Amino acid sequence: MKLRTLSQSLSLSLSLALLCCAASVSAQAPINEAASALTQEGDKLMTQRKYADAVRSYYAAGKADPASSQPTSRLASLIYTLSVAADADKKAAMRAQAEGLAQQALKLDSRDPIAQEVLRLLAEEKPAPLHAPTPEAARLSSEAEQLFVAGKFDEAREKYMLAAKADPLYSAPWIYAGDCYYAQKKWPEAEQMFRKGVTIEPLNGQGWRFLADALLSQGKREAGEEALFNGIAAQPSQMPNWDKLARVRAAAGTPLKPLGLVRKASATLDAATGKPTVNLDSTFSGGPGEQKTADGGAWLMLGLKEANIRVKDRDDHTASTPFAIELATWEGAMKAATEIVANGGEALTDPGLVAMQELAKADQLEAGLLILRYKESYRPEFEAWKTAHPNGIRKFVDTWGLQP
Repeated sequence: MKLRTLSQSLSLSLSLALLCCAASVSAQAPINEAASALTQEGDKLMTQRKYADAVRSYYAAGKADPASSQPTSRLASLIYTLSVAADADKKAAMRAQAEGLAQQALKLDSRDPIAQEVLRLLAEEKPAPLHAPTPEAARLSSEAEQLFVAGKFDEAREKYMLAAKADPLYSAPWIYAGDCYYAQKKWPEAEQMFRKGVTIEPLNGQGWRFLADALLSQGKREAGEEALFNGIAAQPSQMPNWDKLARVRAAAGTPLKPLGLVRKASATLDAATGKPTVNLDSTFSGGPGEQKTADGGAWLMLGLKEANIRVKDRDDHTASTPFAIELATWEGAMKAATEIVANGGEALTDPGLVAMQELAKADQLEAGLLILRYKESYRPEFEAWKTAHPNGIRKFVDTWGLQP
């Protein structure tokens, strides 16, 4: 049985917010029987819109099994989802609480898919461009979710099929109908349903991940890996697809290495004065000593380059795309690092920067940023890149062995 999205029983806008945060229970750290029962009770309360009771149940589950990430990540998901429609004076506090809980869950299980998705949404709050269901299809899906949480898989599947009939462009009912089969360990039937869903909406990253689960459960490793690559191609920022691919690759003797890059510089323009400000991470002061190193020079140039682009856009009344800005800033940063070393300065030491420099030397910065540092605002450039580079994501991973 899979960990399902916790927001499907909310209003439509909230349901879409965490559409892609499910994954197999086997992918997470174990949970003891008492905590599992309390977590499932919290899920049921969620479908009944009894949110306060659900919160108490998740908290109790966390106390029953402090080593499991599942209660905490579910609580993070619930609070984030409710924050979407919260009043402005409460939203910031709720988002901060959701982020803290997600980080706490990841300390217990670094691959917790719900916690990963909460953090991704907090970072950009923009989902993949999936079809918004009709009100009737959304209602039927919500009713089906309640049946699923109650363990009534056959009834839930029938209800999902009604939702699919009500809105043929909506892929989620097919995915979740397949999940009903998956919960019953009917792998071939689940595979068929998942395939139907991703055929309707190829950008449904969750559907590809579920399809991979069904294929891998049948021993179809190559097909399962291909499904995971399709899931990454749908939305590279969904970490569960990467984590599953990493496990498949590790089992085959070709492990992936996390990029491990933490951005330490950015730039903003003051809304009132238009004055640019370079924002540096607290671990980097940007002082004269640090500027002599390739690391310091790279980070400082990253911020300065971004500031210059934003000022030019303002002055020219233009608007560079988010990806165009990101690519130009990294090109500038890597050029600065190369020049510092050529002039006798210290070489890069940050593993993430070293990896970025290697990509720059191979003219792969564009691919690396799109695949390993993806944001949904990069969608136009990403779709153009995929068209120009068929099977490009697999080739990139095979060549560099990197993951976000």
